[in-house]
Amino acid sequence: MKVIMIYGSANDVPFMEPAREYLKDANVTYEETVLSAHRNLSELIEYLGKLEEKGEKAVILAIAGLAAALPGVVVMKTSLPVIGVPVPGGPLNGVDALLSISQLPGGVPATTVGLHKKAPANAAMAAHRILQLAGA
Repeated sequence: MKVIMIYGSANDVPFMEPAREYLKDANVTYEETVLSAHRNLSELIEYLGKLEEKGEKAVILAIAGLAAALPGVVVMKTSLPVIGVPVPGGPLNGVDALLSISQLPGGVPATTVGLHKKAPANAAMAAHRILQLAGA
């Protein structure tokens, strides 16, 4: 069991450093990949399909800014739990991303964390707790 961090953009990778620190300190296995819901949709769907085929047990952190389509796409293409992490940036400083994730319609069960510099660590902690419930 592990945490999978999927980034909508390589520019978002530095923002998640607090999550990586938490996961390392807690000895939680994790992996990272950059797959945009806008620019790499077919590759993203293929990646998620492979996770399903392998029966992967993980919690996914979907990290995205601006329109933040990534968490909604990810949660609809996998049965794994998804935590959306809004990235501050753009003209609304991330408020658009936060609203995009937190206002997903019924039947699209992604959760989200706040919009601040500690949000990545909060997302990692929440994922870790979910894994602990599963016996990881």
